[in-house]
Amino acid sequence: APIYYCLITPVFYMCLGVTGIDMNTAAKAGYFFPPISTSGSVFNKDLLDIFTIINIGTISWKAVVKAIPTMVSLTAFSLIHVPINIPAFAISTNVEPDMNAELIAHGYSNAVSGIFGGLQNYMAYSNSVIYSKSNGKGKASSLGIVAVSAVIFVYGPTMASYVPRCMAGTLLLHVGIDLFIEGVVESYHDYDRLEYSGIWLITVVMITFGMDAALVAGIIAALSTYAVQSITYQYPIRGAMTATRLRSSAWNRSFEAQEILMDKMKGR
Repeated sequence: APIYYCLITPVFYMCLGVTGIDMNTAAKAGYFFPPISTSGSVFNKDLLDIFTIINIGTISWKAVVKAIPTMVSLTAFSLIHVPINIPAFAISTNVEPDMNAELIAHGYSNAVSGIFGGLQNYMAYSNSVIYSKSNGKGKASSLGIVAVSAVIFVYGPTMASYVPRCMAGTLLLHVGIDLFIEGVVESYHDYDRLEYSGIWLITVVMITFGMDAALVAGIIAALSTYAVQSITYQYPIRGAMTATRLRSSAWNRSFEAQEILMDKMKGR
């Protein structure tokens, strides 16, 4: 998969050269992303203009009110990212996670990002799955990802105009199909009917109505599953035994202990 995605861009340019189509013609036809910035970097004199040109009087508070459900959903979604994504990624990679270390790492990274006016950051499950399936492991490859991400963050707007749209589309299709197979198809034998019905409910609602409705559907499905399972299994003790024939420590029990256990008055 990594070689396939790395070859998309050079093969695309090769096809343009063979057919004699120049980049301007291809860009006008919509085969490339439009340039976002002409300065070459996000760090320019206009970076902080957003904090100086805001006019409170021109804000549409009706639009702000309509956006409140989305903002609440994004806030809730960001809070549950680590408790959900880390265990899910650990299951996919067969690794035992250290949730304390993960929470501390996310706390430090978001604190530093907030101090310098950056955005919230967290582990993206889909990107991490692709990284893992591409045989990415160890500190060297992780530092390589960090270095490439830093370069893209600075020069991304300029670089994006040279990336063919088909590459991004192929990547999204691959991630979507792979996650659907993992979450819906391969999980069929891992859950009972009620739990699996909840997975399909979330999937259908997400496709039909979007993320906000899917979060509500997920909460309802989780609470309903918990309530039904709690009612169904009210008596977790299935049976009892006297253990008169069980000698779990017979190999390391002393002779005195054996006599006490065999004695009808002191033992059993």
